[in-house]
Amino acid sequence: MVAVSVDRRDRADGALEEQTQLARDWECAPDRERPDCRRDLAHLRYRSEDGKEASYRCGSWDCECCGHRLRMSLIEEIERITQERPEMRRFLTLTVDRRAPASREDQHEYITERWNALRTELRDRYPDLSYLWVRHEGDERDRPHLHLLVDRYLPQAELSRLAERVGMGRIVDIRRVDARNAAHYISAYLGRGALSFLPSGSRRYGSSADVDLDPRNPGGSSSTSDEEWHLEAYDPIVDGWVTACTGDFRRDEERGPPDPPPD
Repeated sequence: MVAVSVDRRDRADGALEEQTQLARDWECAPDRERPDCRRDLAHLRYRSEDGKEASYRCGSWDCECCGHRLRMSLIEEIERITQERPEMRRFLTLTVDRRAPASREDQHEYITERWNALRTELRDRYPDLSYLWVRHEGDERDRPHLHLLVDRYLPQAELSRLAERVGMGRIVDIRRVDARNAAHYISAYLGRGALSFLPSGSRRYGSSADVDLDPRNPGGSSSTSDEEWHLEAYDPIVDGWVTACTGDFRRDEERGPPDPPPD
């Protein structure tokens, strides 16, 4: 089963303190360099038709470097959306309870299925419902859950009935939060390591079609450049750059070209 509840203000406010650490969440010891996947992927680069070059990043949530960049971008996206859409201020949390499957992978799959079913029920009744959600790996009992912002009040009695229909727990509450802090109620949970190493296939975030939530393309911006970029790999046998292939994505600090990638 999945319980639907609202995080209390004291819990959310306490979690807000974690967000102030985001800019420093590398926790670098004096003898530890800032993580940067470009160092061991230096044998890969992008090159444009007119000869411009750019370093390659793996872009993986599991990467300590790229995962941090993606989390920060996701936080900025949520903040942008709530500034543009101040009505997105109803905060809910969907949590797997003790009757859900025991394994972590099954729990994540279960909560996804139950949320998809509830979302379908809500869409039938509120076709223009706007929402965004972010997955959380687990609470203090290691139970995965989803944090949501929606754009309107949803009657508690109706939510309870729909939740029971799709196999969830009862609706405990739906709470309106301060419009200025709505984004923080979700982003406060995106501290160091959040959204990394989830079970394969688990979506980390999502939104209704009218909400453009994409940390890989913030603000839905599109490139105005007509340049075409190609991915190349350094081949020590020919001592030169060639078109990259599947086997080139293996991390290898010894394979890179003589010069290090640009900062």
